[in-house]
Amino acid sequence: MLLDILLANLWGLPCWLWLLLAGIIPFILGWLLRSTFSRKGDSKETSYSTSFQETTEYRTLQDQINAYEKTDAELKYKLEQSEIALNDCRSSKQSNDMERLMYKAKLEELGELDGLSLSASAPKSTGSGISYGSLFGADNLQVVEGVGPKVEKLLKDNGYADLAALGAADPVKLKEILVANKLQMMNPDSWPHQAKLASSGDWEELIKYQKFLDTGRETSGDFETPAKVEKMAMKLLGFSQNPEDLKIVEGIGPKIEGLLKDAGINTWTDLAGTSVDRIKEVLTAAGDRYKLAKPDTWPKQAGLAAEGKWGELQEYQDYLDKGVDPAKS
Repeated sequence: MLLDILLANLWGLPCWLWLLLAGIIPFILGWLLRSTFSRKGDSKETSYSTSFQETTEYRTLQDQINAYEKTDAELKYKLEQSEIALNDCRSSKQSNDMERLMYKAKLEELGELDGLSLSASAPKSTGSGISYGSLFGADNLQVVEGVGPKVEKLLKDNGYADLAALGAADPVKLKEILVANKLQMMNPDSWPHQAKLASSGDWEELIKYQKFLDTGRETSGDFETPAKVEKMAMKLLGFSQNPEDLKIVEGIGPKIEGLLKDAGINTWTDLAGTSVDRIKEVLTAAGDRYKLAKPDTWPKQAGLAAEGKWGELQEYQDYLDKGVDPAKS
């Protein structure tokens, strides 16, 4: 009671009202303070975000992003152009290599390379049109199926310096050399005969014989797999051994190869049997960029590849201009 009287006299208010005010006033003050600082914080954050965007660093980063996007688009375009240029270079390389080989073969025919040991004896013509004698030297023992780089070195170290020497070798002696060098699993029985055929320039007979062999062993070949000599010749001439590699056809690059395969034209044989009109339909459907291609010679090129006529294919491609027949362009 004394407290009520004292407060009433001082402020003219009852005690319960003072207690109520004592509980409400701190809440109101806390809310006001929080609202004030919150608005200041938001203002500062907004101000900081705006000021950062206006800084030189931000503008520099944005310019770099724009430049990277532009560079990416340019690189994609250059990649496509590089693929086209690569295919052109590949065709040019094949042409240059073949010209060199044909020139060498011509010199051999004229007798101007006698004594230079550049090839085996004068080559006989083969159905493929390839002059194998101008491709392989007389000391290239690897034309013999079963002889690789390691075995070739071993044979030469033991006195078999060229195909003629290997052709006159005794298979028993060859076996002894192999066994002495822990190569007893190899069978050299057919090696002298193969070497003799190559040395005499009878490449067509050698090819037939190698198709009869399997890793140099007789009676286990399938007569269909390309002979080792054929594989080596294709590699030297820059041709693929994969019948699904349509890029072997001059005028076909990776992009067009993909379009043809999407249309079900997957191998050289498929392409050889496809009409030019059908090929044009495929190209036209792919857009303006491809309908300008001229596929008139593609089936013929693919047919020569499918038949293994690599020499004829090379001569034909030398005649063409980026896959186009100059006489019909």
